[in-house]
This record gives sequence, structure tokens and C-alpha cells, in this order.
Amino acid sequence: MHTQKQSIEQLKNIPKVDFLLSHELFRDCNKSLLKNLISKNLQDLRTKIMQNALSPSQIQNTLASLPQTIKTHYDTLTSATLKPVVNASGVVIQTNLGRSVFAQKIIEEITPILTRYNTLEYDLQKGSRSSRYTHTNTLLQALFGAQEFLLVNNNASAVFLILQTFAKDMEVIISRGELVEIGGEFRIPEVMKSAGCILREVGSTNKTHLHDYIESINPKSALIMKAHQSNFTQIGFVKAVDIKEINALCKEKGLIDYYDLGSGYVQDLLNGEKPIAKGIKEPSLKEIFQNPPSLLSFSGDKLFGGPQVGIIAGKKELVDKLKANHLLRALRVDKLTLSVLQATLQAYLHNDYANIPTLHMLSLQPSELKEHAQEFLTTLQSNINNTFSFTLLPLDSLSGGGSLPNIRFESFGIGIRHKIICAMDLESRLRQEFSIITRIEKNYVICDMRTLLDGDKELIINALQNISQNPEDS
Repeated sequence: MHTQKQSIEQLKNIPKVDFLLSHELFRDCNKSLLKNLISKNLQDLRTKIMQNALSPSQIQNTLASLPQTIKTHYDTLTSATLKPVVNASGVVIQTNLGRSVFAQKIIEEITPILTRYNTLEYDLQKGSRSSRYTHTNTLLQALFGAQEFLLVNNNASAVFLILQTFAKDMEVIISRGELVEIGGEFRIPEVMKSAGCILREVGSTNKTHLHDYIESINPKSALIMKAHQSNFTQIGFVKAVDIKEINALCKEKGLIDYYDLGSGYVQDLLNGEKPIAKGIKEPSLKEIFQNPPSLLSFSGDKLFGGPQVGIIAGKKELVDKLKANHLLRALRVDKLTLSVLQATLQAYLHNDYANIPTLHMLSLQPSELKEHAQEFLTTLQSNINNTFSFTLLPLDSLSGGGSLPNIRFESFGIGIRHKIICAMDLESRLRQEFSIITRIEKNYVICDMRTLLDGDKELIINALQNISQNPEDS
């Protein structure tokens, strides 16, 4: 350890900020950002010296490497952290990986809108301001036939806006079995509290009857809410009241009936196309819109396959009240969301389901996936050396994204093993070095064919070739 006097002498060796700013390494850097980083690094070094945390040799080494250390920090700070990945996990609507992906065709369609001024709130015929919601309302009405639609930035916003508009300081009646929690600890009771509503629970966790709702209605009642259990299921001794019965009861009692549908299942919209999966008992949008509740909301980026958006449908007089709520300004959607949703709706109306990747992936049949897997297996065996072994495996894929819980999608994929690298380390290297997301089953690293997009197989091959040549890299 060195004395305080020696520490003070060492401080004299620390370079000035201006000296480092002029270093050749930083020639193309943002000087304002760089100056802050230099100051922070120098201050950290001063603190360590005064605390006797570094030996003289460590100080010397730190000073010698200081420009490169600062440049590394600068590069890390200015590098994009939002990056594309290969989703070989078999989870289609992977929330952590951005949920629904967009087809290249849709991106090409909206690029001119995003790179130029556009008619977001402008009517070319009248030469005056218009509503941003007109771009999607006509399409949504053509698809579903409801009276009016409104968009907000996600379905959580839709729930909050509806409750705050129609039930502030009033009671909202809901089944105990529907007091759900979704991702990020978003809980219906807490949302009601934040919206200024009074929660009125009815029924039990597993069974709720119509008379439970009837008996709970009182002068403070404003709204009966039904929340779809989109991220879990109940089996056994269970009962729930159908939205049609709640609708009829609300009409009789003069209340608003609201259905928070969550993920937005769309099978009946596919007009005879191949089914998403067998045995699904999920309420579909088309079925619900045949006898619509007063208000309905669902997510645009889950089973609907579009952008993150909360889609509200309902009676015009109710939607008009939502539009008049000043909160809408904070929750409204932007031109990017609107343009992607408009293109997605047009794809639905033209039966162009291949350009809605979520629907396309969910509707892939086991026979198709087995054929793809067999072709990929042959390619891997031809292009990767024998340090790896590959096996064609039957798999189960998942919908994900808090939708279609407990529904398994029959799939096929490739099981990968390495002679030296264990499955856990191989999964880690594929993820960290090559942004390839897999899963591990039975000591295999799994690549599920269902969620592979165009170009993903080539990226996987390149990654495995790199690992086969550098098995000891970390």
C-alpha cells in the first residue's frame, strides 16, 4: 500500500480531459458524449487512487489502457441494443422477442408513408384536418361489422381507458375467476384501483353463476366486466357465465357490458383456410361480433398478428365518450402503428394470410414441418463436420404471448449435440455469440422449424460452422 502523499503524486499522472478528447481513437466520436465518459472514467480512477485500491503497477496499467477503455465504453453506449434474433424456440408469439413479426411485403408497403409526410390527420378532399382513426375504422368495420372502433397503444391501455371513463367512483362487477394477472404483474384489481373504480367480486374462483351477477347489482354499479382467461385455463369443477348472458343482463339493468378478450383469436376470419390447430375452444372474434357486447377490447400484436395496439370496439355513443376522455391523448397510437395495422387489415380482407407471419406459423401443419425438418437435417449433415450430430425430432410448439394456454402445436425440428460442448454451453454460445434462441430437451439443443423465418437456416449453419472450428471459444 502507498501513502496519501504517494497517492497525491499519482493523481498528477492522470491526463487532462482535453488531452484525451484529442486522442486519435476519438476522432469520429460525439465530443459531448465522449467528454462525459472521460470525466466519469477519470473520476473513478481518482477515487480508487485516493482509497489506495490500486497498486502503482495497476495505476500505470490503467493509465496506459485508459483511451481504449473509454473507447470501449463509448462503443457499448452508442451500439444498438435492439437487434434481430433467430427464434428457433418454437414459441410463436414470444413476448420477450417482440411478439408478432411483420412480413417484408408489409414493411415495403408502409415505408413510403414513414419516409414522407403523410395524411395522418389530413383529408385531401376537404383540405382540412381529419381523425387519425379513419385510416383503420373502415377496414375494421368491413372485417367485423361493429359500430365503431378506437385504437390505443395496447390492450392494457384499453382496459384502463374504458374503466376510467365509465366507472370512476362506481362499482365494476367481475367474476373472482377472472381477476387475472398478465405479464409485468398487470393485475385487473390494481388497474381498477388506478382507474378510480370500486371492485365488486362475484362468484368463486372456480364457479360463477348468472345469479351471482344479478345479486351484486346495486345503485353504485356501472359496468359488468368479463376478462378472458387468455394466459391460463381452469379445468374440472368450473363454470363461467357466457358474454351473451352478461350482455342480456346489462341491457335489462341499464349497465355497460365490457369484454376484455386479450389475445384476439381469429380462426373464423380465415374463410376456410387451414386451421390454426385442432381442439381449440377459444372464443373467436367473428363469433363474438355476431352478438357483440357494448364494449370489447383485444390486443393487435398477439393472435391477430399485427402491431402493438389495443383495439376497442363498441357502440358509437360509448366509443365517442372514450374519444372525449382527455386520457386518450396520452394513450393514442402513432403513424407507425396505424400504418402497420392498416396493412395487416388489408391482408386480412384480401385473404393474404401468408403476409401475416403469426397466422402463417401457427397454421403450419405437422406434415409440412416434418418435410422442412428433413430437408434442413440433410443440409446440416452436408455442411457441418462430424463434431456435431443431428437428429430429426417430433416436438410441441406453443402459441405464447399469453394466448391459447395449454394448446400444444405438433411440430418437428432438429436436435443438436456436440462431441465436446454440453447442451447448456452450446445453447449459451448460440444465444450470446450468434443471437440464436433455442431450447434444451433431453440433452439436445432444439431448433423448432415452426418459428424459423426466411434466412434463419443459413444463420444457424454459419453459427454451427463457426463453433465447429472454434469449440473452445467462450
